[in-house]
Amino acid sequence: MTTKDSERTSAAIGGPIAQSAEDYAAVRVPPAERQSTLDISLVRMGLTVSASDLVFGYTLGLYFGFWQAVTISLVISLIVLAISVGMGAIGVRERLTLALATRFAFGRQGSRLPSLVTAIVIGLFYGYILAITISVFPAASSTVARVVYCVLLGGLFVLISGLGFDRGLKWMGRIGVPLMILLVIVADVVTIVDAGGFSEILSAHPAKSGQMAVLAIMGLGISKWTGGALVSPDITRFGKGMKSVWISTGAEFVLGNFAFNLLGLILGLGLKSSDLGAAFGLIGLTWLATVAFLFQGTTVSTNMLYAASLSSANVVGLPRKITNLVVGILGIVIAYWGLTQGVINSFLTFIGYIGYALPAIPAIILADYFILHKMRYSAPIESLPMVNWRAIAALIVTVGLNVFAGLVLDDEFWRVLPVLGAIVYLVFSAPQVWAAWRTPTPSAV
Repeated sequence: MTTKDSERTSAAIGGPIAQSAEDYAAVRVPPAERQSTLDISLVRMGLTVSASDLVFGYTLGLYFGFWQAVTISLVISLIVLAISVGMGAIGVRERLTLALATRFAFGRQGSRLPSLVTAIVIGLFYGYILAITISVFPAASSTVARVVYCVLLGGLFVLISGLGFDRGLKWMGRIGVPLMILLVIVADVVTIVDAGGFSEILSAHPAKSGQMAVLAIMGLGISKWTGGALVSPDITRFGKGMKSVWISTGAEFVLGNFAFNLLGLILGLGLKSSDLGAAFGLIGLTWLATVAFLFQGTTVSTNMLYAASLSSANVVGLPRKITNLVVGILGIVIAYWGLTQGVINSFLTFIGYIGYALPAIPAIILADYFILHKMRYSAPIESLPMVNWRAIAALIVTVGLNVFAGLVLDDEFWRVLPVLGAIVYLVFSAPQVWAAWRTPTPSAV
């Protein structure tokens, strides 16, 4: 679609001003609204330079020794990085949100199903991350304090997410990411000194050694960040080119995800406490953790809330600011529930379940874009078919096969990879793939 096509579409759906207020949730991002690679990277790092990544790395340190845990974390990061690059490329090349990309793959009405799954999963992530943030706050075990924290922080996150990328997300990324990095470096240095040196960390015996299989924790890690990789288009659509995708994805999943898993691992091996808040208390850093988690929790939570609001808007057909408020309120409830159940165990259980359904969505979208559409969505958004039944059938069949693999075959790793869904979709679309590759690709305008 040319710029003029985009402008006509924008005008037809309320005009450029209205679309700007909605952060271009229903149209392609205009070229004039593209952002710097630095801001794209900081916003994306806000998802992985996070309390949840710290918790995952911390959990690795409870179950595995140093070098084994480092290898696990690196493999997870590289797998998710590959998914994120593919999804990010769709965002920057087509200037589309994830929700609009699902319309090309699933149809205008058919996209409601994957958008609903995405909205639920990312909304739950938002609630859990809010809970993880609160878990290190003073008096977080008190019922009254939990309610107050959830309501106040949840309200703040709704406000910032409502401001959108340019006025909200990128400014919190500029503040929260550096501060969180500072906190964890300080905490790790104190932990290493407290443990008697880095050699003690390297040789430390995990507190729960032997209680979790390698493929199981890898499956949890991939499930955890398939959601973050899936929503990459929501941010990369503001990028200026593929360079912004490569740089920001590397920053997100190598400097962010892998590095923060490593820093959390040091804490887990050195402190050996199952309660992250109590662990920071052991080294006298509760106050610093509270301040840093507040700012960084704002960054990652608003990113998740923003993504969930975009997908929810596609499901129900309401303005993004309304879905932002609704998802924000539900997230507050989820956060309180997560705190009452024990954040780490509850969070690990949650990410174990999402591996049944979520990987099928990027699998189908990536296969549709890179193979069926040959890396170009040429049709106007408003002219797309109502439902692509091949994609709907592929999603349902893939989820069914994943459930069978998980519950009957006890598979905890292969079902979370976004491969099976792509294969099923391409099998169902064999005639369309054959026709597409026999037809020359039109030159870009």
